Amino acid sequence: MNNNNLFDAGMKKAGEIVSVFVYDYLVKVCEALVDDAVKKKRGWSNFTGNTITSYACGLYIDGRFSYYYCSGDNMPQPIRAKLTEDEYAYLSPDYDGKDRGLRGTMKTDGDYGENLSLNFLKTYKPDCNNGFAIVMCTGTEYSTYLENRNNANVLTDTFQKASNILFSNLKPMK
Repeated sequence: MNNNNLFDAGMKKAGEIVSVFVYDYLVKVCEALVDDAVKKKRGWSNFTGNTITSYACGLYIDGRFSYYYCSGDNMPQPIRAKLTEDEYAYLSPDYDGKDRGLRGTMKTDGDYGENLSLNFLKTYKPDCNNGFAIVMCTGTEYSTYLENRNNANVLTDTFQKASNILFSNLKPMK
């Protein structure tokens, strides 16, 4: 092998090492974003448990879905599927341990929130087809309703702190 071939092989190997490092770093960022959203939840209570268990992040490499992390992987599962518009349920106890009834206020798919999050992230096409992208969501159609009606925090605080979370997880390559 000549020097050019050795140099090219070395650069290829260095690129692979950097790529693995960046991927591992972005996986940790996804997990930190979801964990932050769970910790920062305020202004609403859990009836079925679908919103709190459906916070999810997807990591995309060159436009392809490559990693998924969901809050529901680390907490008790919802106790029933989402309510849909005008559907009434009485839970004893609900996800938070209270006895109460609730009527659905908006149309949902009637499924579990984690399923909607995963399906959304699997079909989402990020704007960048070259490089990395992180997308975060909840799997409940009423997340915006919770924020607007109750002045609740579903994802807003985490979105506003996303760049800080991204950079706080950045460590030198070793």
